[in-house]
Amino acid sequence: MPLALATPDYLVMAAYGALVLTIGYLANRRQKNTEDYFLGGRKLPWWVVGVSLMATSFSSVSLIGGTGFGYSVGMRWLQLQIGDLVAILLVCAVFLPFFSTLKLTTAYEYLEKRFGVRARSMASALFLAQTLLRTSILVYSPALALTAILGWSIETSILVTAGAAILYSTFGGIGAVVWTDLVQLLVIVIGVGTCILFTVADVEGGLGKILEWGRAHGRLETITFEFDPTTNFNVVGTLVPYMVLAFSLFGTGQQAVQRFLSVRDLKSARRAAITGWAVGTGALGMTLFLGVAIAAWSALGAAPEGFPEEAGDKALALFIEWRLPVGLAGLLLAAVFAASMSSMDSAIHSMSTAFIVDFKRRFGGGAGTPAEELLIARASTFIIGFLAVGGALLAIDEKSILVTLVTWLGYFAGPLLGLFLLGMLTTRATELGALIGVGFAFALVGAGVLFDIQTNWWVHPLWLAPASACTTMLVGLLASGIEKAPGPEKLKGLTLFTR
Repeated sequence: MPLALATPDYLVMAAYGALVLTIGYLANRRQKNTEDYFLGGRKLPWWVVGVSLMATSFSSVSLIGGTGFGYSVGMRWLQLQIGDLVAILLVCAVFLPFFSTLKLTTAYEYLEKRFGVRARSMASALFLAQTLLRTSILVYSPALALTAILGWSIETSILVTAGAAILYSTFGGIGAVVWTDLVQLLVIVIGVGTCILFTVADVEGGLGKILEWGRAHGRLETITFEFDPTTNFNVVGTLVPYMVLAFSLFGTGQQAVQRFLSVRDLKSARRAAITGWAVGTGALGMTLFLGVAIAAWSALGAAPEGFPEEAGDKALALFIEWRLPVGLAGLLLAAVFAASMSSMDSAIHSMSTAFIVDFKRRFGGGAGTPAEELLIARASTFIIGFLAVGGALLAIDEKSILVTLVTWLGYFAGPLLGLFLLGMLTTRATELGALIGVGFAFALVGAGVLFDIQTNWWVHPLWLAPASACTTMLVGLLASGIEKAPGPEKLKGLTLFTR
């Protein structure tokens, strides 16, 4: 039954929207050129950037899908944070020194310096495709909640959610993005914490009884040591395929790299990276535990009569509908929108940056005036946002939005990571060899998808990420033998051995 929101609920949501738009407006007033718009003048506080980095990763998919995963499975998703930590440490050690020293605007400018313009353009195009897929899921996820709570059709919910996010993202520079992410994180944490408190208050025996139920039903298990190649929810799956995915996203994805480039120096970038991981681990842990708590709340008889037994990804939406009083329902809906906004603004803004810097500026006759570039950037943001709507409609029939997101991202992560590592860790690789390596890697990914490796070979598709990364490096290095090796002057400051 759709939730009938009361006036206080709408007031809470309106207050949240007004606050976010006000922060965005104040941040935009400080923009004087594209350096401010894209990178905040390279002087944003590292701790705010760290929170923003987490908020980008902690999307509406994490809030809704994480609660659903905790409800159906338990806390096992949390072990993936080990893979994230290893990936973050590798990015801090390998990637950030290059990006900080070279004073880049996009990650893909490095590839032109190391290889050539074809490698840069291809990588930037892959990022745009990958991020557009991710943004499509971010549009679909909060729309799923609106459908359950308000009774709208999924198509209407997608259009409303996307329209609100696109409107905000279009005029928001990176300064507006990171500061509003801070507010959005607070809304999410308060909303999730409030829901946990309600489950604890409702269950006879409180938190202790919920923990007892969770342990008895295996919902509090976080680390799985038994290796199973059909899933990444075990130590091997976390430290190999998922770590490669995270390494690629944090090291080669413009969303993360743009934040690392917006702080003052290398030390600040590393602090931001570690802060983002720590805050993200806490937020994800809270969300997964909320799912466990709702499952216990339902199983122990604290839920109202008629509460659905199999909630899945709708667990949070149903809890809002069936349990939260007037005012708090609006707060949780604001949290859903906050999670969506904090990822969509970043995704759309980073795609606009890549489009302007790697394509328009590179092939369109230079930078143009600051006013011209700002206008084009905002127009591209608007267009990219609505392209995401089409992808969101394709995700409607997927059963698990978290699994869908990770699988889609894994198809692109390996070849991109392999390309960057080929440039940074070798002095022999050439542009032609690197491009051949990427081509072979995508052929491998295509074959894996075509022959459905999970069904036919009992291997999770995320294993295509490390396999394609290794393929890019191995084939790329071998294929580079058909060309003359790059000279020392061309490699100066661009590889681990010539930095």
